[in-house]
Amino acid sequence: MPPQIYRSQPNEPQPRIYSDAMNSTLGFQRVYVVYSASDPSSLENFKSIAVLLDIDARYIEQTSIERANTLQRQHAYLANPVEIAELDTHARIYAHMARHDIQSALIIQSSVDMELDIKLRMASALGDIPDPYDMLFVGRHYAEPTEPHVQEMMTFLRQTNSSDPSAQMQRVWAKREFASRKTRVYLSSFPSGISAYAIGRQMARRLHHRLRVRMTVDKHDLDFILADVAMVGLSIAYSMSPSPIAAYTTRHGSDNQLLTHSALHVMSLRQDDPAMLSPYKDWASMWA
Repeated sequence: MPPQIYRSQPNEPQPRIYSDAMNSTLGFQRVYVVYSASDPSSLENFKSIAVLLDIDARYIEQTSIERANTLQRQHAYLANPVEIAELDTHARIYAHMARHDIQSALIIQSSVDMELDIKLRMASALGDIPDPYDMLFVGRHYAEPTEPHVQEMMTFLRQTNSSDPSAQMQRVWAKREFASRKTRVYLSSFPSGISAYAIGRQMARRLHHRLRVRMTVDKHDLDFILADVAMVGLSIAYSMSPSPIAAYTTRHGSDNQLLTHSALHVMSLRQDDPAMLSPYKDWASMWA
């Protein structure tokens, strides 16, 4: 059984883990951007977004596969080298937060795109989120069962999936309304496909102390571990809806996600218009 990563207790000091969401770190003390040396275009794209939107980020190179192989042999980690590379990278971030007493941080993969008005969306979300909390999932590939309006929209899309002109017009308006819905936060159930998340000081310290131990008894990747501690109540975790950050890749056949006003698109750094895409990767067929 994996060692538990304990949930905050009511009497545990809980700093407010955001400040002004209109600032250069999107309301957190620090923004970390994880990049791969093998994907320089994603890093350059993110740096262009950072300049456009005035985002101050610390760039962290992802652990190499060679280093991950060494760690696997040395510590008997159970995950595969690709997953160990990601886990080790984020463990290094948690360690940096613990050493420097970072109150809060937003951790983002460099291979993303984001909404032009992300600062306004973060201000709306962070103004509504209850205290205390451990994590806030800002970018997700998939919908959650507890996400507002998701179940109703899924039912509607299935019921109107026909060639009838009236049904098609209803779908057009419903999709526009869904895409432009007001930003909300909700208690997360099982976030999946995490490309950006915020974490508070106490949770970062717990992960710093326990994540590497868990890697010796658990073969799952970081995405599953973060979702798992949220699902079973070992952390107080919220998600943003809609996600203002979405994974982006230029790979052929990739299933990129909807953004209403893409930062990369407005700078002509991506060819497709994400306003025409599905909001979640598993909705692509029924959204069409």
